Amino acid sequence: CIATGKATSDEAVGAYIGVNPYKVEGLRGWLCKLGVASGTAKEYRLSPFGATVAVHDPDLALPGTLWLLHYFLASEHEERSEVWHRCFNEFLYPGKLFAREELGAYVERSLSESPANKAGVESDSKELIKTYTQPVGLGPLGLLTRQADKRLLAGLHTLPEPLIVAFVLFDVWHRRYDDTNALRLSQLVSEPETLGRIFLATPAQVREFVLHLQAQGLLNYADTQHEPVTRRFHDEPMLLLEQYYHQKS
Repeated sequence: CIATGKATSDEAVGAYIGVNPYKVEGLRGWLCKLGVASGTAKEYRLSPFGATVAVHDPDLALPGTLWLLHYFLASEHEERSEVWHRCFNEFLYPGKLFAREELGAYVERSLSESPANKAGVESDSKELIKTYTQPVGLGPLGLLTRQADKRLLAGLHTLPEPLIVAFVLFDVWHRRYDDTNALRLSQLVSEPETLGRIFLATPAQVREFVLHLQAQGLLNYADTQHEPVTRRFHDEPMLLLEQYYHQKS
């Protein structure tokens, strides 16, 4: 709707996609959290990522697109998804077994003030689990797997493609570490929004990511005591996504 220029108001959007215009405000918030668009009741605009996806993958069918939607949900850009951010950057780690109730309880405890709407935390926790365990949504990523005892197992089973990993790494590097050109491998494993956190990757998997990117000339990695990772790529991370989608065209 936005890409065709018909998102001139909440009413117009509601008519275009067939929902009550009162629901559009909530959808607008998730568009922002997903990194694809932003707007007000009378004006919408696609982000650079959203505009690229609208051209190359409007049905959101490519695995890379799903990984990117996950990345924007779990990281802090224009708008933060609190439950998603805390889930992937604090609560989960590879191999963790947990029940849905544990996630909601953790988020409530971790907030600096008791949430005025505890039902909202519980609702978002339920939606997060559904998002990653159903065939639609982000279920195909395989980050959460239901177990026989109704608990969930967290972990990365299928590695994302290198250009997707590169975008995540250099977007985070630009936003959080732009004053340095070298990070330790351990930082990329454990610090918020880095590869280990976003992808629920083990140290060995993060090292594999880094070696792939080194082979493409995007960074250097030294297998020494401090395991420094030095970036060689200094352009806009969106260039990596454009390269990815052109390869898929």
